[in-house]
Amino acid sequence: MPSESQAAAPQKRVERAGATKHGIDCVFLTCFDSDFYFLANVLLGSIRMHRAETLEQADFLLTVTEGTVLLTDVSFLDGFWHEAADMLAQFHPMVAFLVLADEMDRQFVSEAPNRGACGVLWKPLEFIEVSRSIRTAHEASGERMIWQQERCAGGRIGEAVSLDATRK
Repeated sequence: MPSESQAAAPQKRVERAGATKHGIDCVFLTCFDSDFYFLANVLLGSIRMHRAETLEQADFLLTVTEGTVLLTDVSFLDGFWHEAADMLAQFHPMVAFLVLADEMDRQFVSEAPNRGACGVLWKPLEFIEVSRSIRTAHEASGERMIWQQERCAGGRIGEAVSLDATRK
């Protein structure tokens, strides 16, 4: 029988990417302190907010936090929402995103859903809507990951079947 010092190591807890012990990891691409601090304080506990001012910072934070949701203002220090959409498509295709906009930006963000956005949140922000939208985007990101895994597994099975068919 093993002594206490030889006791089995505790099982490592496996968690879905972006869902940490703090809840959901969300990166907010903005150059406005007030919007970030409002959301970070209101959502404290269940949604962990990380602030980025540039696309490069957002890319880095999404990588190191395994964030599943990107909130982006219409404009930020080095670009616009559609550039954030392009960055996600190229480097973080499983990350869902939401655009925060003022009413006067309605025409400028009208293409956001066609570019992959899970939605547009209109300012002034409403806590319940923001929280619900982030959670929905997080779930969409999780579904994308599951679909991608199933698609990859299906491809391998299909390859094995076609190899068997050529042997006969």
